[in-house]
Formats: sequence, C-alpha cells, structure tokens
Amino acid sequence: MVDLSAPAGDGRTALSHEDLEGLIPTHIATRGDLFEAEQRNIAEALLRRPPPTAALLDDRYLRDIHKHMFGRVWTWAGKYRSRETNIGIHPAEISVAVRSLVDDARAWIEYGAYGSDESAVRFHHRLVAIHPFPNGNGRHGRVAADYLVLSLGRPLFMWGAALRRDTPSLREEYQTALQEADRGSITRLLAFARS
Repeated sequence: MVDLSAPAGDGRTALSHEDLEGLIPTHIATRGDLFEAEQRNIAEALLRRPPPTAALLDDRYLRDIHKHMFGRVWTWAGKYRSRETNIGIHPAEISVAVRSLVDDARAWIEYGAYGSDESAVRFHHRLVAIHPFPNGNGRHGRVAADYLVLSLGRPLFMWGAALRRDTPSLREEYQTALQEADRGSITRLLAFARS
C-alpha cells in the first residue's frame, strides 16, 4: 500500500501538547518520529491475514483493525473519537454511521449494486468521510478497502503508486479524488485506487 500520510516538510517539526495526548512511546518528539513509529506498527498489523468479507463488514472488526494498526503508538487506537474535528461527522453519530456503512456495503455486495472495485472504493470513501478516529483515518480506510477488495477476489489497490513518486502531489491527487466523491462522482477515486 502506498503511504499518503508522510509528514510534511522534513519531519523535524516538534509535536504540540495536543499531538502528544495519548501517545504511548515517550521518545517521540517530532512528526518524523511519530510517522516512523506509526509505520512500524502498521507494518506489523498488515502481517495479519485479511478477513473474509462477512468478518470485515462489522463495526467491531473495523475498530480492531485500527487498534492493530496504531495500538503500540496511541492509547486511543481502535476507539471512536469523542471530540469534534474540522472534518468528519459529529462524534455522537459515529457508531451509528459506521454500522449503517457496513450494512450498506453488505447490501451492495449481496445485490450486486456495484462491481467489487467500486464497492470497496465507495466503502473507503464513506469510512473516511465519517472520520471515526482521532488520527489514521485515511490509512485505516485504505487498509479496510484493500481487505474488502481482496475478500471479493480482486487484487489489492495501488492507491496512486503508478502516478507519481512525490508524496505531496500524490496526497493532493488523493484528496481531490475524495472531494469529487463527496460531490457524488466516484470515478476519479476509483481510478486513483487502481493506479
């Protein structure tokens, strides 16, 4: 999976007091240190076998994926956020929205509403839009979409790996594709996922 979350700049930016809230490793002081710790944790989590579709499409399992991806770095890993953010829905609505998403995704698959790739990309988009966790939502959503598309018999997404190697442009293209999906067109995000 291509990582679209590399720290901006040189990674030497110090973390704020708010950034440190819930951080487990005490040696982390910069965004670069944090990024490296998260990437190590995510790499360990990805060694797990992807679940079958029915297991993945469960709000508890989605929280467990997040916990496995970030549990060595953050005390709140796998727990839905309790604070308002500038993106995502109100915290009180998260658990219901995630359950609704997994129910919708089950129906898309059962009734063939979309192809496998489109179902997984729509699932990813909605999960990221909900923004259920304090941090790691894009990475978590891409892993969940990858697991879903694998469980449906398709290869992993490349998430823009064939487009560019420079992370800021890659992140910008991903964000633009998400914004177009917000407006109702999933085409660019689907192409990005497969590029």
